[in-house]
Amino acid sequence: MSLCQICMQRQATVHFTRIINGVKTKMSVCSKCAGADGIKIDLNSLISGLLSIQNQEIEDEGRALQCDRCGLTIEEFNNTGKMGCTKCYETFSEPAHRLLNRIHGNTRHRGKVPHKLASKQLADVQIDELRRELSECIKNEAYERAAEIRDRIKELTGQLGGHVE
Repeated sequence: MSLCQICMQRQATVHFTRIINGVKTKMSVCSKCAGADGIKIDLNSLISGLLSIQNQEIEDEGRALQCDRCGLTIEEFNNTGKMGCTKCYETFSEPAHRLLNRIHGNTRHRGKVPHKLASKQLADVQIDELRRELSECIKNEAYERAAEIRDRIKELTGQLGGHVE
């Protein structure tokens, strides 16, 4: 627990780092002083700062990258963090992937599954794998194994209430 660096009376609840002309300053202030001193986080500036790709110019065949439908340039995308049209998602897909990689460390979401859905999802995956194996068994004329797999699929489908996607 630290005290506010401005009033030195209340507990600091707002912690931020400000970089001005390369000078890094860490501040811990109370919410009252943060509001009084006008310390505001401009969400648009934050997003555009994250989106700018290290001030690199992305070139495409000798010209700056630009959406051919709406005319949005990579510079405008970096400054606003907003796409101009649906075509922008294709045009700026590489910069967006680099951005996601930089922010999240990956471009594929591997989030959590709610506990009540986890067993259903696992059963769905097992059923898909069993169906592939069943196809191979039928193709290879391994009918005994195919019958066992069919029964296992029925069992799993029954556990899911007879609905499999």
